[in-house]
Amino acid sequence: MMNNLSVEEVETIIKDFQKKMQKITIKNLERLGIDEIAWSKGKHNYCAVLINIDTGEILRILPQRTKEVLELELMEWGEKVLKNVKEVSIDLWRGYESVVKKLMPNVCVVANRFHVMKQINQELDEARKKAKKEVEKIKNKQEKEKKLEVIKNSKYIL
Repeated sequence: MMNNLSVEEVETIIKDFQKKMQKITIKNLERLGIDEIAWSKGKHNYCAVLINIDTGEILRILPQRTKEVLELELMEWGEKVLKNVKEVSIDLWRGYESVVKKLMPNVCVVANRFHVMKQINQELDEARKKAKKEVEKIKNKQEKEKKLEVIKNSKYIL
């Protein structure tokens, strides 16, 4: 329970909001964002969220995050709308990319900045941990401390 709301109440709010989304018309859409949110945290049940990047307007909340559901929604928008889209921002899930490239072959697909930075930070942290383990093996105390200090201060420099 969060903010004195049960999971069921939150799901009802989202579903009601989703119904309102069905009424939003998609005009002059040039930059589309596709991402997902969890219906219930930690339960791996996601819905897809479609956003007009230029206006910040939520266009649709789809009941599931599947290629099939996304494809059906985008096909419903029609060829005229899809041809107008110039750029689509997605997370790093290949399912989104394959649907976008299938339905909008000339669009520029870009990776969502949040997911790119998350991946970069994970890779950098792994490299720093590996380097630290190697430095821990050094017998010379002064050399070891000097190299550990460099690693310790490298996170934000990198």
